[in-house]
Formats: sequence, structure tokens, C-alpha cells
Amino acid sequence: MTISDMEPGEDRRKEAILFDLDGVIVSSEVQKSQSHIETVIELKGTPSQRLNELYVDVIGLSYEETRDRFLECGHVVATPELKRTYRELYRSIYRSKLQEVKLAPGAQQLLQMLIGRQYRIGLVSSAHSEEVTTILGRNQIEHFFGAIVTADSVKAHKPAPDPYCRALELLNLEDRPTLAVVFEDTWAGIASAKAAGLRAFAVRHPFNRKQGLADAEKIFDSLEDEWVLPTIEKYLAG
Repeated sequence: MTISDMEPGEDRRKEAILFDLDGVIVSSEVQKSQSHIETVIELKGTPSQRLNELYVDVIGLSYEETRDRFLECGHVVATPELKRTYRELYRSIYRSKLQEVKLAPGAQQLLQMLIGRQYRIGLVSSAHSEEVTTILGRNQIEHFFGAIVTADSVKAHKPAPDPYCRALELLNLEDRPTLAVVFEDTWAGIASAKAAGLRAFAVRHPFNRKQGLADAEKIFDSLEDEWVLPTIEKYLAG
């Protein structure tokens, strides 16, 4: 069942589940890592095993911090002009790989179950709106989300609370954050959610194995975990 399947006038419940996109709803880490690596090489950076493995250490950092770490690792001098070139190159390379980005295991099934139980669903991503729109469209899941927040929606990004505060506003829950829970995969996302007064769960995957996820209420190995839905219902029942 999707939002469009509801009968006219059918009310949805107030409780909401908010999801990060990359690493939670979709598995895009390989494509993002490779895009940064290819950008460095295009800029005459030095290839290395360390460069190939760097994304594991920077996941959750801002784009600017990630860019600077990749440039440093590739021994590229980060002038203002080069940083602008990096942005253009990276976005172009990543856009060319968006068709490769697939749904994370269990994501679509969980979204369908949540909609079937009348929960509202929001998406809170640090990616730009163009990328988010393309990924959601290619995977045919845009109809699940009643509220979407991207990097273009707010000035301060994760770990600041602004993205999740904006999502709560869109869902008319700004004064009742206990009626929503969050699924994240980085320390920055968890910190952002908690700063907005939300309870956050974490999802593990190969690229966040070094992440500090201890502040999450619970950590799942994937959205396929049979305890994901019961846990959501337990936390929102209180």
C-alpha cells in the first residue's frame, strides 16, 4: 500500500519515521567513494591503496571536509580554484553513477509495511535535491515520502539539528518530536537527530564500521532485521 492507495479522506496516524537516504534507504557508498577517487585522479592526484580505502574514514563528514581529506590523501594542493573544479568534477562523475545506486536490503519492504500501518514517512538527506530526486525516481520510491529535506533545504547540515527540525516542521511535529523516530548510519546523522529531540536507530554497513554509533537507541545490521518494525512500534507506542 502506498500513500496514493489511500481512500479519500482516510486519516494517517500522527507518528512518523524519518530516514537518512545514503547508507540507509539506498546503498550508495561505493558510488560516492569511487566518485571521489576518480575526481582526485582527474586532478592529477596520486593513486594509492589509502586513497581507495579513505571513504570508510570520512563517511558522515561534510562534503567540504570529505573533499579536503581526499585532496590531501592524493597530494593535491587545494587552491580555491581547484576546490571549485573538484565540486564540478565530483558532481558530474557521481551523477553518471546514480543509475547504479540500488535500494538497501529490506528498504522497500519496510517502507511498504510502514505505509500499510498508516505511519507517516520522511526523508532527511545531506545530498543535494537533484541527486535525491534522481535516486528516488530511479528506484520508484518517491511516493512513500510525505516530507523530504535535502542539503538545499537548510543552511546548517548534519550534525546540526536543522535538517531534522525542518522535517518535524513539515510534518507538524515540531512541538512533539517524541512522535517520530529516525534511522541513520553515521555519527553526524545520529547527533543531528538527537539535537532535534529525536530518538535515533542506526543501521550498520561495510562503510560505517568505524563509525561511533553508540548514541543510537539500537543498532541494526540491516533494515531486513525482523526486529526493526516491532522496535519502531515499541518506541512510538509510549
